[in-house]
Amino acid sequence: MQSRRITTAILALASAAFIAACSDDDDDPIGIDNDNTTVRFINATTGGTNLDIAENGTVGTGNSNLAYGSASSCVRVNNANPQLAVRTANSTTSLAGFSPSFTAGKTYTVLVTGTTAAPVFTTLDDAFTAPTTGAAVRIINATSSATTGAGNWDIYVNPGTNLGTPNAQAIGRNSASAYLPVPAGQANTIRLTNAGSTTTLQNISVQSLTAGTGQTIVVGDAASGSTALRTFPLAACT
Repeated sequence: MQSRRITTAILALASAAFIAACSDDDDDPIGIDNDNTTVRFINATTGGTNLDIAENGTVGTGNSNLAYGSASSCVRVNNANPQLAVRTANSTTSLAGFSPSFTAGKTYTVLVTGTTAAPVFTTLDDAFTAPTTGAAVRIINATSSATTGAGNWDIYVNPGTNLGTPNAQAIGRNSASAYLPVPAGQANTIRLTNAGSTTTLQNISVQSLTAGTGQTIVVGDAASGSTALRTFPLAACT
């Protein structure tokens, strides 16, 4: 009788372990570790179309009805099977052409430009090394051909009367500068010029940053009826 009770207990434990394993497999359908990569999206498409970001078919909190210049929440996915889709808002049809390539352990920003009929997806590596002093700012050029000029910018940090050498050069559309050092604890100015020119295209005011932190600023086309490029500051994913 004692032996039969022990056997029954062992079988019960094995059954519980099997159920737990099956539950884990439901969360991980291809049998690999989940949540090893962080991703966020920015809507910089032309035409004023709002976007949804779906993960495994579900549009989560902070990922629905993203207007121009808006960013999704930072989502954790598996790099080999992210199961992410970009849709027009309130639609179940995914935009064509999104085929991401992620590396485990990294953080990415996916810039969505172009139109919903011909979208362009640009994956930007958010790797950031905290400066030993001060803070840092990165500029993403999210403009389209609607913005006058070739779309390549030189970038100056806190420019003086004599501009000198730009801190970043020829930052083209759908690309990002490196993280550029700025003083911490004060407001800073980022100046954009067309590549090779010293004529101011636009000055961007940057809020005071804490030492050791970084911020990304997305720069997009001017709104209808305006000539000022639109700027959208983004805090780092944590």
